[in-house]
Amino acid sequence: MLCNCNYNKTKLLYKISKVVSFIDKHAIHDADKDGHPLCAEEYKELKQDLERHAEKLRVAVEGLSREGKFG
Repeated sequence: MLCNCNYNKTKLLYKISKVVSFIDKHAIHDADKDGHPLCAEEYKELKQDLERHAEKLRVAVEGLSREGKFG
């Protein structure tokens, strides 16, 4: 059974990856298509920030797992 903190890391990683995917597949394209370059730039920046945080969470989960402390 996962402790709450590790469960939260895993759930956040999943949710962030879903948002990044949505931004990548829809938000940027739609902003470009509708002629909203400032929105497209904001989405790109948001995507980069979320990817950075997702990587930190992934590294934390992976490190805890290797140490046998993920449970």
